[in-house]
Amino acid sequence: MLRVINTAALSLAIALAFGGSAVADHKYRGGPVEAQDHGYEHGYSNGFHQGATDRERHNKPKPEVRDSDAGYEKQMGDKDHYKEGFKSGFIAGYDDGFNNRPGRFSEIYGTNSADRARGTADRSDDIYSGWSASHVASDLGYRDGLVAGQSDYQRHLDPRPEAQRDFRDGDDGYRPTYGDRLVYQQQYRDAFVQGYRDSYAGRR
Repeated sequence: MLRVINTAALSLAIALAFGGSAVADHKYRGGPVEAQDHGYEHGYSNGFHQGATDRERHNKPKPEVRDSDAGYEKQMGDKDHYKEGFKSGFIAGYDDGFNNRPGRFSEIYGTNSADRARGTADRSDDIYSGWSASHVASDLGYRDGLVAGQSDYQRHLDPRPEAQRDFRDGDDGYRPTYGDRLVYQQQYRDAFVQGYRDSYAGRR
């Protein structure tokens, strides 16, 4: 997992990402997610979608990072580290989306089927300690969706996120302390569909 890196190393990571030849090792390994890692993940996803939108609208490339603290919660760690990760992730994601490259979500989120089975992320109480229920639902839903989308793509199945058991259950990671189960399930399912589509369509 990426640790806090110095400016020179960060510049190198951005350069590699722009070249499409490498991805920083932003992988979920069953432990607490570093603030910079999590920022990179959020930034890459946002940047990829913005880049793809600009490409589809025939806009000139303009990878502007407006809200580098989007998705941040204080329990994630240092806010400045999160913002650093978000900015570099956004630029890398934008470049991939705008240039119609396959999304590298599984590499960045570490959600290759061999790396993470369903439910792995919520088996350790300290991973999401202090996070809001909404963010836990969204994070797990997105990750589970990425795994399912990749699996269906590899098996040459039609994209049907709503047919997945994870989507139907919608409760991966849920705990009674999170409150309304139905609200959690809806947030999880929304994120699951987005993750599924990113993983499946992103491998075009």
